[in-house]
Amino acid sequence: MPKFDNFTDFYASLAPEQLAHITSLVEWVSTNYPELEPVIAWNQPMFKSGTKYILGFMPTKKHTNLLTVTDTAVTELMPQLTHYKHGTRSIQLTFDWLIDPELFAQVISLRMNEEGLS
Repeated sequence: MPKFDNFTDFYASLAPEQLAHITSLVEWVSTNYPELEPVIAWNQPMFKSGTKYILGFMPTKKHTNLLTVTDTAVTELMPQLTHYKHGTRSIQLTFDWLIDPELFAQVISLRMNEEGLS
């Protein structure tokens, strides 16, 4: 996989279903959390506050991983994640998943608190 330096190149590498899903997620976070800076880091879309990474998105063939950067968000939200597949630092979002503003708000709030940014 090539290294991506910007969103244009990253988006150009995606299949149509991945592209539609990732762009909707990135646009939603950018619109609702304008204080977070969208960047390409670790070859995927990430959002950061200052030098601290808050969350990101990694597309796969069948879903997008919501990257929580650390395990705190997944651990704290475990009771609410019963309908999601997840790892210790990611939550799987199927391509037909509708954005859950509450889930995003909780992940972002937990990460901001964890980084001492709120």
